[in-house]
Amino acid sequence: MSENNKFDELRIDLFNEMMQWEKDESITDEFRRNFLKLIEICTFSMMEGEDNFFAQFTMQMKREIKLDLPTAVGNVASMSHFKIYFNPYIFLQCSLKEMKALLKHEVYHIMYNHLKRAKNLKDKYCSTAINSAMDISINQYISHMPAWSDNIRNIALSYNIDLPRDLPFEEYARLIQEGIDKLKSSEGLKVLENKDSEELDFIKKSHDSAHAHDLWESSEESFNFEQMKELIKKTADNAAKGKVPSAFQKIMEELNAKPEISWQNYLKRTIGINPSGYKKTITRKDRRQPERLELRGKLSKYTAQIVVAIDISGSITDKEIDQIIKEIFEIIKIHTSEITIIECDNQIRRIYKVKNKKDVKKKPDTKGGTAFSPVIEYMNKHNMANYFLIYFTDGLGEVKLSCIPANYKILWVLTGKEESLSLEKSYGVVKKLSGAKAEKADPGYAKDTMKEMLMEWAK
Repeated sequence: MSENNKFDELRIDLFNEMMQWEKDESITDEFRRNFLKLIEICTFSMMEGEDNFFAQFTMQMKREIKLDLPTAVGNVASMSHFKIYFNPYIFLQCSLKEMKALLKHEVYHIMYNHLKRAKNLKDKYCSTAINSAMDISINQYISHMPAWSDNIRNIALSYNIDLPRDLPFEEYARLIQEGIDKLKSSEGLKVLENKDSEELDFIKKSHDSAHAHDLWESSEESFNFEQMKELIKKTADNAAKGKVPSAFQKIMEELNAKPEISWQNYLKRTIGINPSGYKKTITRKDRRQPERLELRGKLSKYTAQIVVAIDISGSITDKEIDQIIKEIFEIIKIHTSEITIIECDNQIRRIYKVKNKKDVKKKPDTKGGTAFSPVIEYMNKHNMANYFLIYFTDGLGEVKLSCIPANYKILWVLTGKEESLSLEKSYGVVKKLSGAKAEKADPGYAKDTMKEMLMEWAK
């Protein structure tokens, strides 16, 4: 018997058994085993060519049946893995080609980070617009999607709008929302979004576009989006044993991009270390009771003290912020000690401490100008002369600081197109993330600074 015939026979048997279920009847263990076997056959049939990536990705996902899922397939993320859910009532109506397309569909959602991107639009557009936009943005690249799937043509006809190919998901969401607003009153839109809300049946038997991705809500509660990115990277790297689909090559490059500055070498050479308590050691005798050999002595414990200042002014782009976060993660990985983050535009907006990646917060929505002085003033006021300051900025800001830094351990990291820092005197070193040669501060700045300090003292 050929693999396709074996698959079709198993699918039909499962479908016939499913159609005999009562409303409150639970799934039998035998049905569950045979259903998961069907998924395995489907997955292994994708092991050749570019489909190999999708097969390898899907094989790393845990699988479960969920009868109240309002679509054929859905996924959620946990700390260590993705889980893929299937609703047999909808999934078993599909052919082998359609099932493989649905598995690809889920991998596209994950690789394009739609969970995070959809959350960013939640307060801007309705769920119908967001869900349909996500689906049509990827379904145009997947062959053999089931007839009930959203595609550019049926969404364009439904809302009487023009939808070109190859647009970002966010642009599709905007266009669909405009179409909905024109066709429906606010009451009509509410009915549209909740058309299935009165259906109380535990088993969902048809695809519901407006709620197809509601399952993602549980992912948001469990961990943050940086952890999600790490999970996507780990799963994608394991799946990329063969050829990576062309649609994901740029994403893979971004996931595996390394920080542009070698922090490990640079910080080792630059940051001073300061005493931070003591640690016990067997290599030194106790000073008070040197004859007691069983007592351990003390050694000073040293730690690097770092402040990371982030320019969050309106001129900083989201791409630059992403690069900054990547660089900060590398710093955190190297130094296990606590790092202080200061977010500043024309004034300090937020100060907090981080010990690991998950502590880094999302950039606040501010539209202020750029001033470097507030951070310097804060560090001077709080006696942070021993701290090393790393200031991420696009370079556009003040020409002169309002006060002289208490120390000159400052690294200015330019994130934008500017080739130099706007400050006449940086009191430190300037580096550029674009790979340009590091711009060292004026060698004579120390002499000039001493003159300024003497003038201040003379006053």
